[in-house]
Amino acid sequence: MKKLLFIIILFGFLGIKAQGNLQFNQVINLDFSGTNTTPVTVPAGKVWKIENCMLNTPSNIYAYMLYNGVYYNMRQQSSSSHNVNFPFWLSSGTSVIFGGNGGGAGGLLSIIEFNVIP
Repeated sequence: MKKLLFIIILFGFLGIKAQGNLQFNQVINLDFSGTNTTPVTVPAGKVWKIENCMLNTPSNIYAYMLYNGVYYNMRQQSSSSHNVNFPFWLSSGTSVIFGGNGGGAGGLLSIIEFNVIP
C-alpha cells in the first residue's frame, strides 16, 4: 500500500513539472508574403503555438517556414497534397521567416502566444 501511494505521489509531481507554467497572452494573426525575408522573433518570456496556415493565392503554391536554416513546408494549395503538422511550437527567442513560393504567394498564420511563468 505504501508503495502504491509513493508511486501515485511521484507521478503527480512529475506531471506537474512536465506541464510547465504557460499562461495565455494573445492570439496573433500574422500575414506573410512570398517576398517576405524579415525574420520574426518570438519575444523573451513568450512561446508561440502555430495553430494553422491559410493561403490567399491560386493553386500550385505553398507556404514555408525557414527555421534553423531548414525550409519546412507548412501548407500546399494544390491537389490533395497536404503536409501540415500543426500545432508547431516555437520557444522564446526563436527567429523564423515565413513565406511562399513567389508569384504573390502569401497567407495568414494563426498563432497563440503564451507567457512563460517561472
